[in-house]
Amino acid sequence: MTDLPPFTSLDARVEGCGLDAGTWHELRVRWGHPAGVPVRRVVRIVGGSRSPAPVPDQPPAALPVPGGTLPLWTRGDQVWLGEHLHLEVSGEGVTLTGGPGVPEAAWVLAFVEAHRAGGWLPLHTAVLTRKGLERAVAVTGASGAGKSTAALRLAGAGLTILAEDQAWVQPASGLTLGLDTHLRAFEDSVRRFAPQLLGQAAGRDAHGKLQLPLTAAGGRATLDTLLVFGLPPQPGAAQRVRAVWEATGVPLTPSGRRLAAAGVEALLPRLTVRGVTREDVLAAVQGRLVDQVG
Repeated sequence: MTDLPPFTSLDARVEGCGLDAGTWHELRVRWGHPAGVPVRRVVRIVGGSRSPAPVPDQPPAALPVPGGTLPLWTRGDQVWLGEHLHLEVSGEGVTLTGGPGVPEAAWVLAFVEAHRAGGWLPLHTAVLTRKGLERAVAVTGASGAGKSTAALRLAGAGLTILAEDQAWVQPASGLTLGLDTHLRAFEDSVRRFAPQLLGQAAGRDAHGKLQLPLTAAGGRATLDTLLVFGLPPQPGAAQRVRAVWEATGVPLTPSGRRLAAAGVEALLPRLTVRGVTREDVLAAVQGRLVDQVG
């Protein structure tokens, strides 16, 4: 099988062979964002007609994904995401083996677990900063809480959006990288909150939302604040821990769970966690970023 041109994703060299050029290009566009730190590990992707290990002889779990569910089997540090994508974490790195017909949701989950294996924490957050600042604020909450609308309104106010939904943080340093390339919003929301951005729309996604290119796609900053919809303004220690855990998602492997626990423990001492509402989130973000200027 012919080797494919490698790319860097966070701190991993992603190598591949046997995949069609279109799939490789899509993976490179979606995940090819270096973190600006030394490359220290390898993620190997091998195309093939089937998984190298047979699916376990047990009923799968039903993993919720956009548009439905995905069958999930696990055995130690091996994961089967549907019947056509297999992931294994070992001392030699991470290997993904994918046959034809792997859905996008499965690739996303596989890359998330591959980066967890490198000690990174995924954050289901919008991440915002100001031009010229080295620090950032993240906003999170349950689906529909108002995170994307807040990001849109803050983009309209001139803030830099590093991520709308998908960010990564290196727990020990707070280094944060956004892997989104677009801010997605319905046209009526853009007209209401940021009409000056309408002319920048680059088409629509599958849900009819306008895709607004981020001004700093793949941009980096140091995260020092997490604002959480539905949390008290001054949460207790247990609430802070739970809020960070909920923002990171659910690891699929034992090594992923172990590294995520260590990552949350390392990140919390350097992170200010506060509760916000739809009414005060803009002022809270701007206040934190103004404070950081000084």
